[in-house]
Amino acid sequence: MGRKVTVYKPTSVLYTKDQLMNVFRSHDADGDGKLSREELKKAFKYLGSRWCSYRTEQALRCTDANDDGYIDEKELEKLVDYTLERQYTIV
Repeated sequence: MGRKVTVYKPTSVLYTKDQLMNVFRSHDADGDGKLSREELKKAFKYLGSRWCSYRTEQALRCTDANDDGYIDEKELEKLVDYTLERQYTIV
């Protein structure tokens, strides 16, 4: 008579829009209200991106409307939508 073993599969939960907003805002290291290329790279690393540099460049290309190399508060929502489409999960 063996012991009954219950096996649980790990699950992943998608980030919500609010959670992603908080992640990106928390990575604004200098508090200037904008995400630099390096701050954005660290945020994507935190989210578990395998290719942080690539994802950062793609995110800037898709969301940096004024082409200044930063994601400001006006562009943040577009960045969050871009990130939601990539389906990052909380593991």
